[in-house]
Amino acid sequence: MILEQALELHRSGDLAAAENGYRAYLQSDGDNIDALYLLGVLRHQLGDYDEAESLLRHVVELVPDHAQYRLVLGGVQLQRGQDDAARANFESALSLDPNCAQAYATLGHLHLRSGDVAQAETRFSVGRRIQDDDPAMLLGLGTIYLQRGETDNAVKFLSRAAQNQPEDAAIQASLGQALFEQGSYAFAEQALRNALRLRRDLRLARIYLGRSLIRQDRVEAAREEFATLLKRNDQDPGGLIGMGDVANRQGHYGRAIKFYRRALAVEPTDPGAALACAACMERLNDLDAAVQTLQAALQHAPAASAELRAPLALLLDKLGRRVEARALRKSE
Repeated sequence: MILEQALELHRSGDLAAAENGYRAYLQSDGDNIDALYLLGVLRHQLGDYDEAESLLRHVVELVPDHAQYRLVLGGVQLQRGQDDAARANFESALSLDPNCAQAYATLGHLHLRSGDVAQAETRFSVGRRIQDDDPAMLLGLGTIYLQRGETDNAVKFLSRAAQNQPEDAAIQASLGQALFEQGSYAFAEQALRNALRLRRDLRLARIYLGRSLIRQDRVEAAREEFATLLKRNDQDPGGLIGMGDVANRQGHYGRAIKFYRRALAVEPTDPGAALACAACMERLNDLDAAVQTLQAALQHAPAASAELRAPLALLLDKLGRRVEARALRKSE
């Protein structure tokens, strides 16, 4: 079989026959770049990342100055969790081809993953000069705006990303989260359901879907979403907080407190769970327990002190502990 025939089989989806063709071709020409590369791509498609990386490494050793080969090798390494090796190959691809939009986009997301938001933004911004509507670049910028609380800008970029690549679960999930933060709960629900249709295992999308349903007073539908999370993991803090929110919305404050406490036992640094728990305790006139809950939260999550101190000071005032309340306010 000639290489072009194997490639045609590959394109038509007959991967087994294509693989046989590539391997047969390599028996007579073991260092043929095209056959090695195409076989590496095929093994990657089949989920055999070990052989895919081995084949593509050999290709890059034979032809080190080809940007596309380094891009594909970096992609395999990224899926294997080898971020440093992948980054090196994407950087090399970019040095070989400064107009490689995919390298800019992937490096931007790697910077985001490592917490270097400024460098990520630079990569995405430069990359958009080459390919303005690249969905990965739009997703990256939308994610940055979402982290900054600039929800309108986040929605703008993520909506464009979703228009360009509607079957991308990550884009739909991020758009849903941005729409939720914007207060557009019905639109958020639509995007989040799209994300879960594409990938049912997206935990954060299900959490935000449940929250969106609560905001629309569809409490029983929200309960189903949070219950799904707890069926997979009965200690899922998002599911526990969600069930607490459902009970809270229904006025079952004692039940809500139980869920919030379970969530805080798993994730004591979550200020939202502590605030919601304390609010339910206050409704039941158990102010001492509410104070203890917020004090514990301050110890576990000092970074959230700005949002915890004010309600704690108010509770101390209600209990007549004004000296403590004043000291707390002075320390802000």
